[in-house]
Amino acid sequence: MDNTSRVSVPCLSLEQRDDSADKPALFSISDKKAIDGGIPGLTNTNAWFTPQGWILLRQSTTIRRLVDHMLMPSLQQAISPRLCVLLIEPIATVIWYCRIGDDEWMRYEYDIGIQPLDPPFEGKDHEKVPICQIAACRGKFYFNSNFEKIEVLELTPTPTFSSIEIADSIAGGLGVIGGAYVYLVESEDELYMVCLRLDHDFTIYDMTVHRMDFFSHQWRRVYEIGGRAFFLAPFYFGASCSADEYGLEKDSVYASYALDKCFEVSKVEDDATDVHELIDAPDSRRGMWILPVEKKIEMLMFGYSRKTI
Repeated sequence: MDNTSRVSVPCLSLEQRDDSADKPALFSISDKKAIDGGIPGLTNTNAWFTPQGWILLRQSTTIRRLVDHMLMPSLQQAISPRLCVLLIEPIATVIWYCRIGDDEWMRYEYDIGIQPLDPPFEGKDHEKVPICQIAACRGKFYFNSNFEKIEVLELTPTPTFSSIEIADSIAGGLGVIGGAYVYLVESEDELYMVCLRLDHDFTIYDMTVHRMDFFSHQWRRVYEIGGRAFFLAPFYFGASCSADEYGLEKDSVYASYALDKCFEVSKVEDDATDVHELIDAPDSRRGMWILPVEKKIEMLMFGYSRKTI
């Protein structure tokens, strides 16, 4: 990939509703308008994005390549020989995984319980619990978190599931009354949970950020995140990157809202929020963040979520 294909990151990729437009529209965070150029091979429907800045492309039904959207030579520099790649199907309770050197992807159908469907859907009043919001941290995958429990997936080498019960889950006013969107974010080897609380009309009215204390098994409310910026993509993932290095607002959370053609920036300290309209944004099915590529990675995950608690 040559220098002409470079894009300024972080940026927002909007999947276009217009059937005649086969490529997503890329938008600058700083300018709130479209970026000229694009990423070779990227279309509206052939890519999975990761919190670590990598993109998995497929051609037809075959996964084609793992792409560094900046410069291909850094791909070899960043990938660890122990790299594990996890692909999560969005609805079916199925995961695919592989490691560097594997000849093929391994398919695994999991069963981690059932949950009710209210209202029933297509004659069913329950379904298998799917893996939803997920983050890779300290050699494990954490998912389906709330203030009472967090699920854990390890590939050792086959999939092994366990859970962590959260101690004193209601202490300190951490209990959630009503609904919330939850995102897990790995940042500098720490696991965070961003909680967007919903009122009765499913409107977000409050944001809080919590760090997992693995020693005491507690979520601890935080009011700063080490000067970094978190990124949230609805129904997909949470991610972290340096604020200073990329001209972002420190200790802030960026959330994309493709349907509303905007993104929001909220301060971790007090949830003060600014809304940024995207100039001439197309009608979009979803918005995805394209993030800086991490210098060294050992775990990647792809997939998206539909989970609320």
